[in-house]
Amino acid sequence: MQLLFFAVSALVLLFGHFLVWLSVVKFFSLVTVSAKLTVALVIVFMFISAIASSYMIHKWDNIFTRWYYMTSGFWIGLILNFGLMILVVLIIKLISSLIGFNVEPQLLQTILIAGTLIISVFGLYNAFTPKVKEYEIKVKDLPVSWYGKSVVQISDVHLGPVYRRHFFSKVIDKINKLEPEAVFITGDLFDGMEADFSWMHAPFAKLKTNKGVYYSFGNHDLYLGFDRVKDLLKDGQVKILDNKLVVVDDLQIIGISYSFNQDFDLYEAILENSGYDEAKPSILLYHEPKNINLAIKAGIDLQLSGHTHRGQLFPFGALANLAYKGYGYGLFIKDSFSLIVSSGLGTWGPPMRTPNRSEIVKITLQPL
Repeated sequence: MQLLFFAVSALVLLFGHFLVWLSVVKFFSLVTVSAKLTVALVIVFMFISAIASSYMIHKWDNIFTRWYYMTSGFWIGLILNFGLMILVVLIIKLISSLIGFNVEPQLLQTILIAGTLIISVFGLYNAFTPKVKEYEIKVKDLPVSWYGKSVVQISDVHLGPVYRRHFFSKVIDKINKLEPEAVFITGDLFDGMEADFSWMHAPFAKLKTNKGVYYSFGNHDLYLGFDRVKDLLKDGQVKILDNKLVVVDDLQIIGISYSFNQDFDLYEAILENSGYDEAKPSILLYHEPKNINLAIKAGIDLQLSGHTHRGQLFPFGALANLAYKGYGYGLFIKDSFSLIVSSGLGTWGPPMRTPNRSEIVKITLQPL
């Protein structure tokens, strides 16, 4: 299955690069063989780099492979944005022809290049400067010790070759300023590939909470290996909830791990936790925002999820929302059940976000 996915991705990527070459030749009126060949060689090199860097970063973790991987990832985002700007330019040409206005080719070329660069740089800014998104959630029978308390959710950090110590340290500093009662990590803390994680304990050691840090596994954590993740976090303050439940000041906190099993039953996974009581208040950490009706059926009060990245790159936000039946991002409330889907902190593939920013979620708990 992974080989099939890789083959299809490579073919799509190849076709995309071919379209970029055709567009450059057309929009910049390249007529000489040498000009066309030069552009072709550059595009072929970048296509090969996208594949080679992905292979190399899985084999060797060093400053060269990291930057090669990040540059190639940025290139993929760049050509996607280039394609969007091609559409914008074509729309401008169509409208101008309909109203009888002549737009100089040089202006269209400038719009194409400037637009692509502006969107891409803005995407980098969005990816590496997380905002704080705030919600107030009412929980039925919330214990008095949690009244008005703030908790923090982070998701999809993707620690690895791109998101490392500097970024994560800044995230921890931001979280500490929010003075959270507890921190919940809802999957994909790791990007899924082996790397040097010797630096990781220093940022985590600075994280301050009154009631602890709780973490449930996502799909990229599974790629790295649950046992490997547990080993990396064994000496820290993070409590891994691998299909487990803890009760903290009379509030049930349940972590359900991501599963590739098509027969996975979220309802059964919640009920199988020893000591779980549907009548008592609960928070569910579950990476993917699906099977919402099963969480409601199980009596969950608040579900925290991520995974979707809010589409990460335009126009995939709409596709993510469609794929998750309207639960692509944000806060959803049904009776006494609440669901928060975070856009996440890190990125997968291109290290950019358009048109949304990465985020830290601050949740103020109130009694219902």
